[in-house]
Amino acid sequence: MSRIRAFLSVSSVVAVWAAVTTACGSSSDDKGNSEAEEEREKARLYYVERVHNAIGSCVGCHAGASGPRFMANEPDDSYVALERAVGLIAAPKTSPLVQYVHRDPAVVINPEQRSVITQWLSLEATARKLEGAVEKPKTITEAYKQFADCMNFDVWTYYRMGDLAFSQTDLEGPCMGCHSTGQGSAWLSAAPRETFEKSRQFPFIQKLVVGQLNDKGSFEALQPSKRFAAKADEICPPESTSCHPRFGLPPNIRDAIDGFVDTTIQNLATGTCANGIVVPVMDAGPKDAGDGG
Repeated sequence: MSRIRAFLSVSSVVAVWAAVTTACGSSSDDKGNSEAEEEREKARLYYVERVHNAIGSCVGCHAGASGPRFMANEPDDSYVALERAVGLIAAPKTSPLVQYVHRDPAVVINPEQRSVITQWLSLEATARKLEGAVEKPKTITEAYKQFADCMNFDVWTYYRMGDLAFSQTDLEGPCMGCHSTGQGSAWLSAAPRETFEKSRQFPFIQKLVVGQLNDKGSFEALQPSKRFAAKADEICPPESTSCHPRFGLPPNIRDAIDGFVDTTIQNLATGTCANGIVVPVMDAGPKDAGDGG
């Protein structure tokens, strides 16, 4: 009798422990599934809210009779159609949506369209754990390092980022007059290479990009900070005696900063940091028989 009781007692403990272990594992799995579902939904919403309208020229062709039909006129329907098309939702470095070159040289996606498509596919690749996905940084520190490592001096030169240091204030000379040694967390030297190297470091990198937080207050992703443009547009209260010197940031300088930051974010997502510019790959994906080629 005592042996039976002992056996039952041990069995009960094992059963309880198994139940607890199973429950804990289930809770962990549920949390992982929930996070994955949230990432997938975030990627879907990015397409529906941001991408679809930005690529209207693509939709006009591929939702109608002009080319292969893998889109639809309505954003939600178009997303479903893209999901069903094999190979389109993939890491940016392999997806034909980014890499395909139409036979007709007049049919191209502009840099803004390429940027928004790249960012969307990067979200998809991360959420779906697709091959070629760039690992998402867990902290803002990791994100800054990734961006800094991806910054390319050829891209910096291409966008003439060195001209920023020579932007003129209204009364106190060029910006580099005050920022040549990093005052105000902005390093603007007459030597473009020095400004580039310093801009890769904290806190100067924050003039280019800044962390975006999710609804829970956790780091989500990097986004353009547009700090130089914001400072140029800043209004000084009449009673203030400590305002930044007034200066106008010319359109070409604003475009240069936006172009450099967007290109770097795009290169980071596509794994083309060393190339400097995202280079479409000929023969990536099926040939488009309906684009006039």
